[in-house]
Amino acid sequence: MRTRKSLFLVLLTGLCAALVACGQQPSASVADQPGGPGMSKDEVEQQDAATSWANDYCLAVGSLVDGLATMPTVDPSTAQRAVQTSSDLLASVISGLDKAVQGLNQLPPSPVPGGDGVRANAVASFTAVRARAADAKARLDSARDSTKIDQETLGAAREPLDEVSKLDLLAGFSSIPDLLTASAHAPVCEQLTSEKGQDGAIPG
Repeated sequence: MRTRKSLFLVLLTGLCAALVACGQQPSASVADQPGGPGMSKDEVEQQDAATSWANDYCLAVGSLVDGLATMPTVDPSTAQRAVQTSSDLLASVISGLDKAVQGLNQLPPSPVPGGDGVRANAVASFTAVRARAADAKARLDSARDSTKIDQETLGAAREPLDEVSKLDLLAGFSSIPDLLTASAHAPVCEQLTSEKGQDGAIPG
């Protein structure tokens, strides 16, 4: 459990700074990205809109990290403490997933064809992982007062944590050239990519 926490915090350290900085900048800072040579006014405006949307998308999915900022350490001193602190850890993860889904749902329609499909897939993926994390938390909570806690119950948090660690926060971007180009100019997306590596998955 401690190892998993440290992996989450590797992403957390750099990304939180980016979220704070980008959250305080006016939206025009994204729109001011220069267009390519020979681009028409309409093409520049389309690129600016795509970059702004991609940046907001990355800000939304990056908020998954927010719930990990206060992620507790599992206390293995007793079975009861291990169950309680594992439940608390999952509560942080669930909160982060909820914020990510909420942020995605609040985005305006994508100016890039296919962008709304990428968002819908992300919402479905995050929601499914959230449901399994909630089931694991409920199982742990029901065992808090038990005098006999088996190893399977103690390890209930492991699977949803593994799922979260494998989430690709930018899944689908690479299949849409315009969206991939937009993300390359979006500050938060660039931060996500640099923190997570080429495949876009949270280190796990």
